[in-house]
Amino acid sequence: MTDSIKKTAAKPASKTTMKSETKIKSKPAAKPAAKPAAKPAAKPAAKPSKNQSIMPVSDLKTKSKTYPLSSLPVFPVSGLLDNRKNFNAIWEILSGLYPKPEIELDFKTPFELLAATIMSAQCTDVQVNAVTKTLFPKYQKISDYANADPDVFEKEIYSTGFYRMKTKHIIECAQIIIKNYNSNVPDTMEELVKLPGVGRKTANIVLARGYGIIDGIAVDTHVKRLSNKLGFTENDDPEKIEKDLMKLAKKEDYDDLSLTLIFHGRRVCNAQRPKCTVCAIWELCPAAIL
Repeated sequence: MTDSIKKTAAKPASKTTMKSETKIKSKPAAKPAAKPAAKPAAKPAAKPSKNQSIMPVSDLKTKSKTYPLSSLPVFPVSGLLDNRKNFNAIWEILSGLYPKPEIELDFKTPFELLAATIMSAQCTDVQVNAVTKTLFPKYQKISDYANADPDVFEKEIYSTGFYRMKTKHIIECAQIIIKNYNSNVPDTMEELVKLPGVGRKTANIVLARGYGIIDGIAVDTHVKRLSNKLGFTENDDPEKIEKDLMKLAKKEDYDDLSLTLIFHGRRVCNAQRPKCTVCAIWELCPAAIL
């Protein structure tokens, strides 16, 4: 985890009206009965225009008040639009689009989640899952990782990228957890971030999805990018972004907010080709390209 949208019916052919003639010298020959017009084939669903969203905000009837972007101030340092007033409306829409989001990494134990999250840095969840499909059955205990041959392990996770550093971190994490935590992955932010290769993002994921503990918001590249594009923060540092988002969201929504922004960033707000014309929140997005 680098750091998972919704026709226009064709108009029936209009009936042709017969023009009446005002001067008729002779009765015209009767015309054969016209065959009923064939039912026109249905047209495919219309693509949204550049000025239309498939799910416009007005149709979603958000309970939260929305503020026109033209009425909002800017952040003092960056000069970017300060869109924090629209956070509740945007979150209401996005949480409706991605209800009960689940992490896309496969794991069974807190340590497997820790290892998978470390491997997900600069790598897709799909690729990590492909690796762990054979890795996890081989290394079933923390001691298996602690005693792993680095050269062999590097080859096993090679396709996740940065395999040497990831191997080092995973093996060292296992050794430290066995020595200092009785083979149990720590369940506090303070202790988790002491482990090699573990920052607040990884720790938040392990706490939330491994133990059901909500401490903060995991800020990966998608969360960082969307938080800035949506005008929720003007910061680039992940820890500062996390603090900014924690001021806007309810604590019980911290983990879902992170996953929701990740899913929206992957499926709609792509970094290279954002799909603004089919985005449900483009009317509230300062960066919308229409």
